[in-house]
Amino acid sequence: MFRSLLIAVLAFTLSACGDSEGQIKIGAKNFGESRILAHMLAELASAQGLPVAGVVDYPSTQAIQAALKQGDIDAYPEYNGTGLVMLGQNPTADGDAATKRVKELYDPLGLSWRPRIGFANNYGLAMRPDRAAELGLTSMSQLVAQAASLNVGIEDDFIKRPLDGFQPMAQRYGYNFGSTDIVPLSDRAQLYDKLLDGQVDLIEVYTSDGQIADYGLVLLEDDLQFFPVYQAAILASAASLANHNGLGGAFDALAGKIDIETMRDLNRKVDIEGRSPRAVARDALARLGLIDSGAVEADDPLFIAASPFVSEGVAANAALRAARSAFQGRNVQILPSHAPLEMVANGEARLALVASDAFFDVTKPTPVRNESFEAVAVIGQNLVHMVTAQGGPADLSSITRIGTGPDGSASHRLATVLASGLSLSAEVVPGEVENTAALLAKLTDGSADAALVSAPEGDSALLASFADTSFRLLPIEGWNEGANLVRFPFIRQNRISKLVYRGQFHPVETLGEQLVLAGPAPDTAAIVGDQGPSAIAVGLSPISGNAVMALNEAVSGATLIDPTLKQAAALAPVLPEPPAAINPASDVSILSLLVVAMFVWMVWLYIRPEYR
Repeated sequence: MFRSLLIAVLAFTLSACGDSEGQIKIGAKNFGESRILAHMLAELASAQGLPVAGVVDYPSTQAIQAALKQGDIDAYPEYNGTGLVMLGQNPTADGDAATKRVKELYDPLGLSWRPRIGFANNYGLAMRPDRAAELGLTSMSQLVAQAASLNVGIEDDFIKRPLDGFQPMAQRYGYNFGSTDIVPLSDRAQLYDKLLDGQVDLIEVYTSDGQIADYGLVLLEDDLQFFPVYQAAILASAASLANHNGLGGAFDALAGKIDIETMRDLNRKVDIEGRSPRAVARDALARLGLIDSGAVEADDPLFIAASPFVSEGVAANAALRAARSAFQGRNVQILPSHAPLEMVANGEARLALVASDAFFDVTKPTPVRNESFEAVAVIGQNLVHMVTAQGGPADLSSITRIGTGPDGSASHRLATVLASGLSLSAEVVPGEVENTAALLAKLTDGSADAALVSAPEGDSALLASFADTSFRLLPIEGWNEGANLVRFPFIRQNRISKLVYRGQFHPVETLGEQLVLAGPAPDTAAIVGDQGPSAIAVGLSPISGNAVMALNEAVSGATLIDPTLKQAAALAPVLPEPPAAINPASDVSILSLLVVAMFVWMVWLYIRPEYR
């Protein structure tokens, strides 16, 4: 009996392993366009009845190509120009030649380049349509005669590129621009803001950027074919194609189906509107007639992750109104979560409604800020409510157990910070609670003698809990003693006004933090600088500058973001132009010296003794 059971278990285990190993895995570089195309490949394979495990993100071209060679994935979207550079070849402006060459180079490696998808993601120069019409510009060659009076905006990586960067471009076309406005690659979205605001006349772009279509920009024709071509295609494992009958045909169904205008529109939906790459991919395939599932785009909501303690209050409502104004036409919803930023990081939410401490690792002796996220709008502020039952502890030092939300939740982090900063002996007791009422129930069942709730003053759930006056608030005092103000600068001393809660006849000293909407920050850690625009991995797409400004305009009485937080680049103050240099140009200096010398000589002629 035991032997038969053991054999059955082993057979099931081996069968499960075989099923897992036989599933198709599609890779994607971690930027929107690559994710969209990768999900298209997964959906096409699935539509053929092939077993698909899903899409796996990789941080760089090197990493994803290594995964393909090792058999960790079966295929991924790539660009022929990038394929050339990865094997030490110079990219070319001839797409046919580039494709022929990568096939010759990659076939011996067991990697198969499938037919091109139909668009290229190259460098280019773009202008506002009104400005281009005013100057009569449609091509890059026409810029030469007017370049001296124009201001061009570029990112700093474009300056460094030896083959297809700014200096080689200027030399090839003969440009001598009046001025150059350079932004960091991580703040590349600022170029579009500068262009729309009229601060620059034209900008360097990636030709498949969603903003080109969204803003109706004019892409100047590269009539000298200076920029190398980076045409999208599918790079697949030859072994995988042989092992999965019909896989190559599924991929090839995408050949020539997506032109540059379509790709820009798809990128806009993901990078600007915040839609999920999978939903956008499925919708596009349905509209192309390549799958039968129908359009699904309308079912793709924009989620704002928020702590359950604030997800149904006034702050969440304010966040909803702001997001619906900034992302018009989107189905915006609140997604309750005790780890809102994690929901943004894994793509389950586009924004997070969090307090300032969420940006920091508070487990360190000195809190360390997480640079992966940035604040985009201030919604309000959270106050620390230390709640106890009537007849409970008289002050903080008398508390033995502080009830909080789950480990890692906002209330648990703050309770840990308080216990450390005020040297409390109380034990912090996390619990799997989903709302304020469940947390305060710990006070009545005896599992805690105090509970920490982080919520705006007058939060509806707290008001309801205080309705029968069985609870009261404990003051939090002494925070300014020691190094707390330096160690935790994002936590401020605050006060709960009197009569906010039933039975509260006096103001209560407490602590407060800003409550902000947060999104992904630009990430350039995995940049591959010599592989063209399509090879740059930018991580999760930041909220666009225009959306950031729309969010702030929609928030009533919005204040400035706490300086301890990383804020969106669009909110950075506009600095005045620096004063002109004190030292003039060398030719001006020489002329000035000659004038002074002549003046001294004339004075000497006038006062010299008469020659006798």
